[in-house]
This record gives sequence, C-alpha cells and structure tokens, in this order.
Amino acid sequence: MKKTILSLALIAGIALVSCNKESVEESFTAEASTETETLRLPESGYEMNVTEALTKSSGDVYTSGVIEYTKNGDVLATFDYGSGEEDEKANYIKDGKKYDCKLDSKGKKKFKKKFKKVIIEPIVKSDDCEFIVSGIIKFYSYKSGDWVGTVDFGDGTCDNIAVKTTKKGEHTFYMGK
Repeated sequence: MKKTILSLALIAGIALVSCNKESVEESFTAEASTETETLRLPESGYEMNVTEALTKSSGDVYTSGVIEYTKNGDVLATFDYGSGEEDEKANYIKDGKKYDCKLDSKGKKKFKKKFKKVIIEPIVKSDDCEFIVSGIIKFYSYKSGDWVGTVDFGDGTCDNIAVKTTKKGEHTFYMGK
C-alpha cells in the first residue's frame, strides 16, 4: 500500500511539473506571433518579385539579392540583401527613403535565452492589416545551435494564419485573438 501511494504521488508530481513547462515549439510560436516587422507596406495583397537572384554564402542568411513588393504595377518597396557580405544586414527603399535593418534577431527578453532567430524573408506588416502578412523566420537553439523550427507568415494576404515547421512536420497556427 505504501509503495502504491508513493508511486501515485510521484506520477502526480511529474504530471504537475510537465504541465507547467511550455514546449520549445510553443515558445517559438508565441514569439513569432508577436514579431516586429522588418518592413511595413501601405497595404496587403501585394506581389513579391525577385529582381536579383537571392544567394546565401553560408548558413541560412541571404547575403545578396533584391525583392520588389508591387501592387497593380506600382513598386511599394524594394528589399536589398546586400552585396554578398555575411553581415546579416540589409536595407529597403520605401517612398524614396533608404532604411537599414538586421536579419539576425536575439528575440524579445522573455525568449532571449532559448533561441537565435534568423529572418530569411522580411517580416512584413501592412497598414490595412493587424497581423504579419508575409515573411519567414528560422529558429535555432542557443544551447546547441540546432534548427528548432521555421515560421512562414504567408504570401502577403491579410489573415492571421502562419505555418510552423519542425522536425515533427507542419502545423498551421493562428496569430492574435
């Protein structure tokens, strides 16, 4: 009887501890849902056109290439990954002004110790949508450097849908409320 009670207590304790832990996948999904944009466009529903081939010198960060964001024939912005240097820096031109941005992000304070984020495609928000409308982020473990997962925010359509890919496969999740 004593062994049974101790066994039940041990199982209950393990269950309580495991229920309170957020999985790594849930954690990076939560972080991705609140990601700050790399680029803000006036409206969603645009087309992304690669006007100079995107190239990577090593790892997952593009080091050169250009993407144009267009709608109805008008260029909304141009995103330039650079001249081939592995500096994780890029820039974009919007309304005739040039802006610098980083493609490597340490994450928000809450997540800082868990992941290194690499922005593969610019994180785009638009003035007519409360959600991220496109972009791709890869997440890596700070401890091991191993790939943890990828979040793809879509094709520029205004919706709250994103796709998370991990070693377990693909899973659609919803941002915001």
